[in-house]
Amino acid sequence: EKNPENETFTIEISDDKKYELLKHMVKKRLAPLFDSIPSTQITLRSSAGCNIFKPMIRISEDFTTSPDENSIHIYIDPQEIK
Repeated sequence: EKNPENETFTIEISDDKKYELLKHMVKKRLAPLFDSIPSTQITLRSSAGCNIFKPMIRISEDFTTSPDENSIHIYIDPQEIK
C-alpha cells in the first residue's frame, strides 16, 4: 500500500526561477526512477487534477505571497515510467 509520506520530499528553489528548472531538479531528485523520462514529459500541478504549471512561467507568478512552508504541494505526473 502506498503511503504519501514515503513519497514526499523537499526541493528548495527561489520563486524567481521558472518551473522548467524545477522539473530538472525533480528529475535529478528522483533518479534513477526518472532517468528514462525527459524533463519535458514531467507535468507539475498545484494539486491532483488541477492547475498545470507552465514550464516558462516564473514560480512567483503562481505563488504571489509567502505561503506557510507546510502548505505548498506540487504534484508530479510523469507521462510514463519504464
